[in-house]
Amino acid sequence: MSDQVIEALVETDTTAYIITTLALLGGMLAFYYFYIYDTQEEEEEQQPEQQEEEDEGEPIEPRDFTPEELKEFNGVDGRPLCVAVNFNVYNVAKGRSFYGPGGPYEILAGRDGSRMLALMSLDKADMKEDWDDLSDLTPFQRDSLNDWILKFESRYTKVGKLIQSRE
Repeated sequence: MSDQVIEALVETDTTAYIITTLALLGGMLAFYYFYIYDTQEEEEEQQPEQQEEEDEGEPIEPRDFTPEELKEFNGVDGRPLCVAVNFNVYNVAKGRSFYGPGGPYEILAGRDGSRMLALMSLDKADMKEDWDDLSDLTPFQRDSLNDWILKFESRYTKVGKLIQSRE
């Protein structure tokens, strides 16, 4: 091939490369603006609504709960709303849209959610109805549970301990 042909091919490849790069950058900017930036603005508009529902409801007297007693704190019919995580019971009323009736995590309301959170599962088959000592969790599941513990401790008020029984 002659030098002129090679130069023409190199110039064409370089031009195509530049055009392709600019098109990809433009696409990424459009994606950021329409999906990420726009979503952030929508979330900021919704925050005042969420602040209204961050009411903890009536205060819950700190105490110990058995799994059976905790079932009464399921948020149904205006009842208080609690979830146990790693033997600690939290008032999750300010997260009623998540844990209350009709919420995506309503299965955890009034129960020990430790196992389900550790397994990252909302399947009722993964929940133990009675006492769960969590002794069979794997290290990975324990790490997952520890992440959830930090979230609950930072967002919700601890109102007691989960105990096996009153006897």
